[in-house]
Amino acid sequence: MIMYDIVIQMLAEGKMAPTEEGLIDVDFMILADGAQAVGGKLYMLGGGWTHVFVPQFPGPPIAPFAIALGLTVPYHLTNRRFGFVLELTDADGTRIGDLLSGELEQGRPPGLRAGTSQPILIAVNARPEFPEPGRYSFNASIDGQPMRSIAFEAVEQMQQPQGM
Repeated sequence: MIMYDIVIQMLAEGKMAPTEEGLIDVDFMILADGAQAVGGKLYMLGGGWTHVFVPQFPGPPIAPFAIALGLTVPYHLTNRRFGFVLELTDADGTRIGDLLSGELEQGRPPGLRAGTSQPILIAVNARPEFPEPGRYSFNASIDGQPMRSIAFEAVEQMQQPQGM
């Protein structure tokens, strides 16, 4: 099914409204050592890496990490709920662990000028168990529609003693 057909199906099911301005978008997705979304701001530490170190497979990484996401909700889709899913998969597309899923809704603050889109910032802290070394990706979808993915490598590396 091509993207256009998916959008038309979602419009018919009432999951999204037609618009010239567009649909909800995942603007960015960044892997970081840590992240928090507080008060309309995203605080991120050590963002933009592509490798996570795991002391032993199967097992969790040496330290927890975060997935930072920025969404843009067009004006006409504010004050509506939509489903959000974040999924970790291996290189073959097999899901690893549990899905992170929920509903999001972005309102309109008083006095917002018509047509102004609204941001949603999300920080998800994680420490998944990786079954083996290799390529993995986090995949974000909205109302069942894949929106953005970020790939990275899980590699074996033993923890170094303190002071080295």
